[in-house]
Amino acid sequence: MKEDKMKASLFCIKCMDDTIHEVTYVDNILYEIRCEVCSLSDSRGADIQRELYLNYMERVFSKPKRFKNEAGDNLPHFLFSLPYRVMSKPFRTYKEIKDILKYKRKI
Repeated sequence: MKEDKMKASLFCIKCMDDTIHEVTYVDNILYEIRCEVCSLSDSRGADIQRELYLNYMERVFSKPKRFKNEAGDNLPHFLFSLPYRVMSKPFRTYKEIKDILKYKRKI
């Protein structure tokens, strides 16, 4: 999961002024906005977990097509990288599911 944080000047309803806010994106999906002056935050909570899960499932279902395209584009590279990918896939899948569930606990 790629988590990006950036700063932005936004109007804070608690401070009643334009202040610096920390904006957090998870996989290019807006997750949280937090005021750096008063620490008022607004997060998407359960919505983000659902979107991350749907993105993950979309990639799972499109994998056979992507696999076929990759094999057709460069067969020698595909065959050379296949054993490593088959061995590492369960670990990568576990890590991604664990990351999705991490955002549920942040609520």
